[in-house]
Amino acid sequence: MTIEETINKTVMFMLFNHEGLEPAGIKERRFYAKVVGRDSIGLWIENPKLETTRVRDDQGFIIAPERRQHEEHVAHVLIPWGNIRSVVHFPQRKDLEHVEDEEAKSLGRGLYL
Repeated sequence: MTIEETINKTVMFMLFNHEGLEPAGIKERRFYAKVVGRDSIGLWIENPKLETTRVRDDQGFIIAPERRQHEEHVAHVLIPWGNIRSVVHFPQRKDLEHVEDEEAKSLGRGLYL
């Protein structure tokens, strides 16, 4: 098994820590995620619902706080190798793309699919 074989597959991540990754939507040390790539710095995962709030409009003007809206985006997030304790791949499990909420709950509800 190689890391390349996990690309485009959903795996379970176990991190040493998630400090600094919270703004990218990673709030747990254990979670499932789809691997979308790798490089010398770490693994890229997909977070399909990263929530952001724009503070400037398309012309660069500040949006008043009461008019700001939350937006959801598909985001690819880099997890540095130093943060990764282990990656768990389930080669015979066919339904991992649709992990049930109860299953994620046992992992601290850290579900980023």
